[in-house]
Amino acid sequence: MKKFILLCIALWVIIFAVPSFMSRKIWNEVPELPLPIVADDKTEEESAVQLADNDVTVTLNYNGEIKNIPLGEYLEGVVASEMPALFPDEALKAQAVAARTYTMKKIAAPPAEEHNGAAVCNNPSHCKGYEPISAFASNWNTATEEYTKKIRRSVAETDGEILLYEGEPITAVFHSTSSGKTENAADVWGGNVPYLVSVDSYGEEASPRFEEKKTFDPEEFKKIFLNKYQNAAFDPNPENWVTDISRSEAGGVKTLKVGKVQLKGSELRTLYNLNSTNFTIYYISGKLEITCRGYGHGVGMSQYGARAMALDGKNYREILAAYYTGTELGKISQKPNQ
Repeated sequence: MKKFILLCIALWVIIFAVPSFMSRKIWNEVPELPLPIVADDKTEEESAVQLADNDVTVTLNYNGEIKNIPLGEYLEGVVASEMPALFPDEALKAQAVAARTYTMKKIAAPPAEEHNGAAVCNNPSHCKGYEPISAFASNWNTATEEYTKKIRRSVAETDGEILLYEGEPITAVFHSTSSGKTENAADVWGGNVPYLVSVDSYGEEASPRFEEKKTFDPEEFKKIFLNKYQNAAFDPNPENWVTDISRSEAGGVKTLKVGKVQLKGSELRTLYNLNSTNFTIYYISGKLEITCRGYGHGVGMSQYGARAMALDGKNYREILAAYYTGTELGKISQKPNQ
């Protein structure tokens, strides 16, 4: 009996006491692990504060008067000035984003001397056109309420959106009408800009400025040229006056010779007040005829091309992606400590 009792005690120790002890031993020997460290791996760009239009103030030189106005209000005036209000909503939105991006680029840069301290002016040949949206009532007449809502909607529904290339706002230039293909920035102004390259643009024929013809008497043409280039030497035959024309991928004249003087196509465009550099000069029936296609510098977004895309059902994101190669939409942001 005594042996039986001892055997039972031994079995109880094996079954219950040893596992419990071992369990406690193993648990106690587990090393204490440090708490996980949550790293703040956000980049400065990711932690930047996103801004709405009315968080930004634009300093505008308006006909010589310096004005400080909210970005949203400024953009309404720019869109109304730069694009016909009867254009489709998606084209107007694309215009609003391009104008906003262009403006933010200007704000970030040192002000031009002629701006008298302002970031932008209302001269469309230097910055962008601008008039208060209320100033368009006389032009819009009975459509004033409708067009005002359209313009304001185009700005509000793209609030804060800008175009970025490699994380930075782009120079979002635009023009009225292309010749069917936009121009490379390098061909127009020199210097490669990866997002301002030549792309196809359809629907341009709808523009009233798509094609222009100007006719000059040879003596008139020569007089205009000699007023600026006194050393030009004109052949007796007007057919030989214009030579050595080089063209861009889109068809714009890069350089040419007139009266043996070499000049840029943009210089001749200015001299004869042509709509674009995409011109051809003919000598027909004793006259010099200049046929010109497109209106504007031809770089970036074509407004009539944007109109055609919108009428085809494309949204403003698709329109912008088509004209500004390799860009992406982002938001106006302010980096920490700025």
